This record gives sequence, C-alpha cells and structure tokens, in this order.
Amino acid sequence: MNRRHMMAPAAGLALLAAGPAAAQTRSQETGIGTLDRIIRDKKIRVTAEVTSPPFGILGRDGQPDGSEIETARQLARDLGVEVEFVQVTAPQRIPALLSGRADIAISSLSITHDRAKTVMFASPHGALSIVIAGPQRTQIRSAADMAGKRIGLTRATLEEATVPRLAPQGTNIVFFDDIAATIQAMLSGQVDAAGMSAFAARSVADRNPRASIENKFTVTTAFYGAAIKPGDYDLLQFANTWVFLNKQNGVLGRIYQEKTGVELPTLPVI
Repeated sequence: MNRRHMMAPAAGLALLAAGPAAAQTRSQETGIGTLDRIIRDKKIRVTAEVTSPPFGILGRDGQPDGSEIETARQLARDLGVEVEFVQVTAPQRIPALLSGRADIAISSLSITHDRAKTVMFASPHGALSIVIAGPQRTQIRSAADMAGKRIGLTRATLEEATVPRLAPQGTNIVFFDDIAATIQAMLSGQVDAAGMSAFAARSVADRNPRASIENKFTVTTAFYGAAIKPGDYDLLQFANTWVFLNKQNGVLGRIYQEKTGVELPTLPVI
C-alpha cells in the first residue's frame, strides 16, 4: 500500500474526531460565520411573535413589546448592534429561523425533545406554565373533566404538545393558527376552554373582566430559550455566555419581573 492510500483513512478519522468544530471551521473557510456577519452588519434579525402576552405584544405605539421583545433588544445592545424584528406566528418561529429569515428565535420557545431535533437551544432564560383556562361557568377542575368539552389549542406550541396527551377520550380538541384566534374562540364561546400560558390567561382575564376567565388546572411548567440554526456554533456560544452573564447581573430577572409581574425562577443550564 503506497503512502497516499495510507494517509486517506487517517485523514477521514481526523475529520470524524473533530466533529462539529471541524464543520464550523470549514463553514468559516468558505464564508463569514453568523456571529461575525451580525457584528459586521451591525444588525441581528430576531423573531417577534406579538400575539402572545406577556412575551410578545404590540404596544400602544404599534411597536413590538413584551418580555421576549425586551430580551431581544438587550441581546442586541450587548452585541452593539441594531435589532430587526421578523414578525411571526407561533407555527412560523422555527421555519423563519431555518429558512434564514431570522438569525435567532427569541419567542418563548419551550425546550422540547422534538424541537431539539431541528434547532440548537441556548440555556433557558425564562419559564412558563401551561394551564387550561375558561369561563367560571365551564366545569373543569382536572384533565378528566375535559371529556365532552371543546378545548382550544394553538398550533406549534407547548400546549399542543402536552394537552392532547392527557386529554381523556371524548375531548374535542380544536386547533387554531395563533393565540389570538384561540383566545377569541374562548371568549366567543366557540370553545369551552383553552390551553395557553398562565401569563396569557391572566392577561385575558384582566382585559375581559365580564368573561370571568379563570385557570382550571396547570398542565405543565417548562423552560424556554433562544433557538439557533444548526451549525451556528459561534452564535450559540455567545448566546450561552450572554445568558450566564445576564443571570448573574440580574438583567434577565429584571426584564422578566417587569414584563410578567412575577419573579424569575431558578433557571437550569444546558
């Protein structure tokens, strides 16, 4: 066997051993990395779901607001760049990232096994509880009571992933494309109750006192984090460092409390 044939397997083994780091290096050899491009262009594109209070809403001035919007603005400030919001609905959050419309998704994306198959998650920077909410007249106190009821859910959300699993036979699940439609269906009586974040349920109750909306029971509590396109290891590393530093200095806690009205719980690390 000549020297060239002997070297080929060794080179292949070296690339396999290098793993993701080598892939990132090769990517940068043929073009600029995502983080470098963001810094060069002085702009980061971030998803903005503005129909999911208190994470994302449209303020009185017509501009995006909410805890995730302010989190994205803080990230841009710490990077020294401008933020460009890419408005999306819940089902569009990951597709907007994977298609290249956004550089990072900061839209209360709960960290799940299924989502981790398609995107990389930074360490969580927030938490949310999913509840079943509805008018006081709707008799639901546990999952078993959903039998025979119409339950509204928003597609591509944590509630879609969790509520059907515990719904008993006879539950009529009705899906909607965004949280605004789910809420309207509950307020109009199109559905008997709906699954949503506890924050959203409280916001609906506060804004519609005559509807007498209340939380029926808690489905689950989950953590959410920034989602990043597979292969963008430079941006992932910065995002993880950014979360760590802003947990330590209290910035994430301040944003969370100001926008949600509750204290930020202890956050785990990926």
